[in-house]
Amino acid sequence: MENTGARCWFCFMRSSLRWLGIPMCPICRDQVYDFLWVSIVQTIVWLLGGIDGWFFVIDEILLFFVLVLVKHRVPVPWKHQP
Repeated sequence: MENTGARCWFCFMRSSLRWLGIPMCPICRDQVYDFLWVSIVQTIVWLLGGIDGWFFVIDEILLFFVLVLVKHRVPVPWKHQP
C-alpha cells in the first residue's frame, strides 16, 4: 500500500484507502469496523430493553472516542518494544 493520497480523517496519516468515500488509514478502518459491530450489538440490546436510552447514547460516544480516535495512538503497555 502506498502512503500517498488523502489524509485519514481521524489520525491524519496519509493513505490511499477509502471507506464510503472517506479517506482512512488501515488502522482507523479496522477500528471503525469494530465500532460498527459493537454498535449493532448495543442497538439490539437497547431494542430488547436491556439498556437505557441515555446509557446507549453515552456509551456510543465513548466507544467511538476510544476505538476510533484514541486506540491506535496510545502505545500498548504490555507490548515490549526493543
